[in-house]
Amino acid sequence: MLAVKRELGVGLYRVEGPAKLRVDSGSFYALGRLYEKGAELVVPRGLVICLKVEEACVVEVAGGPLTEAKPEEEVIDRWRELAESLAERGRVVVVGETDSGKTTFSTFVLNTALSKGLSVAIIDADVGQNDVGWPGTVALAYPSKPVSWLGELEPSAIYFVGSNTPMGCEDAVILGVSKLMRKASGKDLVLVNTDGWVADRKALLYKARLIECVEPDALVVMEGTGASEALARVFEGTRIRVVRAPTPPAAKGKERELRKMRRELSYLDLLSKATVKAVKLKDVRLWGAYTFNGRHDPKLSAAISAIMGFDVYVEDCGSVMVLVASDEQACRRLQEAKEQLAKLLNKEVYVSCLSGVKGALVGLVNGQLEHVGVGVLEGIDVREGVIKLRTPFEVEGVRALIIGRLKISEEGVERERGAPPIA
Repeated sequence: MLAVKRELGVGLYRVEGPAKLRVDSGSFYALGRLYEKGAELVVPRGLVICLKVEEACVVEVAGGPLTEAKPEEEVIDRWRELAESLAERGRVVVVGETDSGKTTFSTFVLNTALSKGLSVAIIDADVGQNDVGWPGTVALAYPSKPVSWLGELEPSAIYFVGSNTPMGCEDAVILGVSKLMRKASGKDLVLVNTDGWVADRKALLYKARLIECVEPDALVVMEGTGASEALARVFEGTRIRVVRAPTPPAAKGKERELRKMRRELSYLDLLSKATVKAVKLKDVRLWGAYTFNGRHDPKLSAAISAIMGFDVYVEDCGSVMVLVASDEQACRRLQEAKEQLAKLLNKEVYVSCLSGVKGALVGLVNGQLEHVGVGVLEGIDVREGVIKLRTPFEVEGVRALIIGRLKISEEGVERERGAPPIA
């Protein structure tokens, strides 16, 4: 992007990403910090940031546009006041509907706390638009200096959820936040940014439980269109301080396609650093699945294979028998014969299809039950006894894999979302 110099007089300005501003002289205030000579403000695509110039300054602008803003269209002064009051020792949770300003306001509080010399931990619990970690994860970071956006931070720890929405995975998000909270306990301020699902009763219950889990000193509710007001009222009268933060009237929402594009750029970044690695089936377990967590029965495998006319890998999991097929056609035939096979075996029968695992997003868990990485499944070979996955993380020490609900192509494109193909 070609940079041009702009002289900014006293007042408010709005810059829309993608853009980069570099201060040539003077200073301006934005995102809870003062940008002085040499400092750079990077604004990603889809974000709009307000600047406050209190003394004339000169900036180099690449991208944009950068335009003057009307005071009635911006809330920077109120956000500054709130950030100052929240940037103290304790725990803060930020909630609100989609595009209500949660992430930008969290950045305000984070930068303000760092400017006061506080140590800060931030937990990004937005599994659909995670800036600190990867989509499908909850991520923890320890910022050491002010940031222009949360995507500048490197995750110190993650918790794999495996979906780009918390719906249906509420317990995993809450557990992930809880585990990362314990890791962050030594910091002065722990800031939890959340997803935008607030608009129905199930979301209200999920968010209430998440807040109860964190036990924050302050709950910031972004006003938005008012969809989060019921959540604010839930905690009024409790020991939690409820703070309502205004959403800028001129805030620009992100289109669904832009959100998807940002996730896919994150997947592509992950895959570009990855190589195909193999882990032995005998060394790992599939988290939350029967398959490969039972006792392989060679004789029964041979008998079922003879009945069906193709290879079937059979495992005895106590009250359940798992039948594993290598391709979709064999899987369909097993599903059709499932009721008869259950009567024959006198047990409940589950069917897993190995061809359906390719592209599934997976989380890597070590022996200490820490989530240590993310990858994409390439395949499972029962005969060779290996699971192949594409990941930039080390697999030595990995003791479990969590198969997510998302499938990702080799180009980082989200292909589908649904139940994991492994029973």
